[in-house]
Amino acid sequence: MIKKVTKHIVLYLCAIIMILPFLWMISTSLKTPEEIFAIPIRWIPSKIYVENFHKAVTSFPFFTFFRNSVTVTVCIIIGQLFTSILTAYAFARLEFRGKKILFVLLLSGLMLPAQTIMIPMIVILKNLKLLNTIYGLIIPFSWSALIVFLLRQFFMQIPNSIEEAAQIDGCSTMKIIWKIILPISKPIISTSIILIFIYGWNQYFWPLLIVSDSKLYTLQLGLAYFKEQNVIETDWGALMAGTTLTMLPVILVFLVFQKKVIQSIAFSGSKE
Repeated sequence: MIKKVTKHIVLYLCAIIMILPFLWMISTSLKTPEEIFAIPIRWIPSKIYVENFHKAVTSFPFFTFFRNSVTVTVCIIIGQLFTSILTAYAFARLEFRGKKILFVLLLSGLMLPAQTIMIPMIVILKNLKLLNTIYGLIIPFSWSALIVFLLRQFFMQIPNSIEEAAQIDGCSTMKIIWKIILPISKPIISTSIILIFIYGWNQYFWPLLIVSDSKLYTLQLGLAYFKEQNVIETDWGALMAGTTLTMLPVILVFLVFQKKVIQSIAFSGSKE
């Protein structure tokens, strides 16, 4: 009993430590400029100052950057799901020469830091004339070794008897994937969507490298752009308001798909 209580206390403390910066960001976004630097610190604003959010969406092209982020992220999600589902199914169900070697090579990609392949990617995009384009933000990230691995592990737990019955009924491979595998795999696909969304939405370094036209900035670059515009005296209230608005889509996506994530964890622990 003591061990269980201690474990819960430690978990709660860790959760509080992790959520404090987020709560401070929201609190700062609702404070007046005077209260932000007030001592002692005030966690709860004495007055809700919504002007920060107005400044955040009017001081720079917030909605243009938001549209760019949505476009890039949605395209990355579609691209990664399409390529990862087909690749994972091939590794999980099909037999072909060099399958194990190819899978090991795929997994080895997870061990490489992203920075090690950025220069070759930039050279390729330059030759394809895709630098400083929306396509350059999307195409290099239309596949993911991690998502392939997660989907492959899930597909391998689906009973073979289901597919064998479908094959007897005359279903093609693509029809089996679309009509049988995908409906069963909704939990792991939801998990994949969350991971891909967070990865695509929070990209900063790659857009910073290949985008020079401010019309193509994503929200992450937009926040940095906003800070540069106020380099003499940073408007921390408006900056925190913009950051809060930037994080809202991530929170909403997680809330929408969280039940499926729990289901995928439960299914992963089951046996055929």
